[in-house]
Amino acid sequence: MSIRKGYVDTPNGQIHFRQLKQVDGIPLVLFHQTASSSLMYESLMNLLADDFHTIALDTPGFGASFSPPNLFTVSYLSDSLHAALTQLGVESCFVFGHHTGSAIGLQMAFDHPNFIQKMVLSGAPLLSETQITGLKASLKPIALTEDGSHLTQVWERIRKRDSSLPLDIVHREILLTQSAREAAQGAYQAVFDQPIQHQLSSLDIPILLISGEHDTLRASLESAYQLLKHGKMKVIPNEGPYICDQNPQAVADVIKEFIL
Repeated sequence: MSIRKGYVDTPNGQIHFRQLKQVDGIPLVLFHQTASSSLMYESLMNLLADDFHTIALDTPGFGASFSPPNLFTVSYLSDSLHAALTQLGVESCFVFGHHTGSAIGLQMAFDHPNFIQKMVLSGAPLLSETQITGLKASLKPIALTEDGSHLTQVWERIRKRDSSLPLDIVHREILLTQSAREAAQGAYQAVFDQPIQHQLSSLDIPILLISGEHDTLRASLESAYQLLKHGKMKVIPNEGPYICDQNPQAVADVIKEFIL
């Protein structure tokens, strides 16, 4: 059975999703990073197909989902995706989130108790003020240019994050970033404003924090883990911020070991 795509209506707009269901059971929901889409999870979904019914959603403003208002919060993104899952008949789920997807999963677990049973968060964005200041300085609006340099700027930024990333994935991420544009800036700001420390320390569900050894959020792992009531943590050697593309098998193995 192949991955199926579809749309679901929510009070805020339509959410686009990918779904692969070869087995019954509690769904595993996948939340993507900024500025990607559920497309980043297709390899992982196929690797998990024998054990999980997987659903990967496009966050509002990304992929093929509706565009959010100019100013939005992580709660707004989380509530929109929760409404989509409810419309899809999901009463409870497991969650895997990567980077911004981790922030969304965390917010959903905090706002909707008993909805998420277990979570695996890859690169939980517990950022220091110094990190936030540095990230804000690096985030510049994507303005269209006559010579197309706005495309090469994003290309160079993605290549800098992981020089080993295959060119077809770099190309995919550039197109998704260009498509998101203002929503990408808004999503980063929304995460900066999220009370992640409070949420991490409040949740009672089992949470596994993982990070690639060379992930841009690797430095946050131990401090985030120390806040958890029922937490575990794991570093995946030699991997970076695109671990779901570069080594989906390692991610699949970690998910199955923790959740099953």
